[in-house]
This record gives sequence, structure tokens and C-alpha cells, in this order.
Amino acid sequence: MDRKAVEDYFKKNPPSNRVDVKELLDRCERAVQRHAREDAWLAAKAYALGRAKQWQSEWSSPASERFVTTEVCHELAWELQHHEPKVAPGAEEHLVGRLVMESLPDDAWEVIRQWVLDLAAEEEHRAWSEIVDFTDHRARHIIKHERFNLESNWEDDHQYAAIAAHVARILAHEYSLHAYPR
Repeated sequence: MDRKAVEDYFKKNPPSNRVDVKELLDRCERAVQRHAREDAWLAAKAYALGRAKQWQSEWSSPASERFVTTEVCHELAWELQHHEPKVAPGAEEHLVGRLVMESLPDDAWEVIRQWVLDLAAEEEHRAWSEIVDFTDHRARHIIKHERFNLESNWEDDHQYAAIAAHVARILAHEYSLHAYPR
């Protein structure tokens, strides 16, 4: 269902006088888009932290920070591409807020509910594609910002797993910043 179909429904079945349909739908749309984007970035953060924990617990051999960073960003992007979350039925209240739900009669809410879920799925998919692309191209920035070098030795901080976990935590932090932009 799209917004036009929802608007058509309200033309045929107008809600009470106190509800401005256009304002309500605009508010719903903005809230759903914002929450779906936040949810996508936070899901990516959770995934990256999970991978950091896995990498941290592995034994590994010496590696260059630059090499590992490039490889981890590319690998994590590939993994994220294959782990796109789905909007769960029942997430409607989280997406639009209780106030919107309570301002409509049940039959009107049922019409909006499916539109909300469809809109959230579209926005989350767009955000997830952005996350995958961001991750795949983030290595150069991380290498420059962290001043990573080509050195590799047997010290703990130059082990593949330790560097990979560190890079995953950096990405998780950056995902948090995208989830709640200023």
C-alpha cells in the first residue's frame, strides 16, 4: 500500500474533525523514515560489535594495520550485504509512536499499519544499501585517521585478529554516529 491509497481511504472514510489527515500522514512518514534509518544503522552496529567480539577471541598471526583494515571493511561490507534486517510486524508503535496510533480508530489504524510497514521496509533497505557502501569504502579514512602503517610483527597490537576487532569497533562507533545524526 502506498500513501495515495491511504489518502484515498481517508477521503472515503474521514476520521473525526480533530484529525488533519495530511498532517498525520506527513508526521507518520517522517517518523517512520527516521526510525527505520536509525534501526538499520543500529543493526549494523550490533553486527559489527558481534564480529569484533569474534575476532578478539581468535588467535592470529602478524599483520599490517593497513592490510587488515582494507580487508575487514571489504569483508564486513560483504557480510552486511547478506544480513539485511527485515522490519518486524509489530514494530508499528516504535515506528510512528503511540500518539498516532491512539489518535485513530482501529479500522483507520489498520489501513495505515500496512503502509507504515511498507514504508519502513523501503527506508531500511535504502539505509542498508548506504551502510554496505559506507563500510566498503571506509578503509582509507580509517587508515588515515588512525595513522595505520604497513608494519607487521608479533606484538599483540599487530595481530590480525586484534586489528580486525579494533576496526570493527571503529565502524560500530561510526554507525552509532549515523544512527543519531546531529
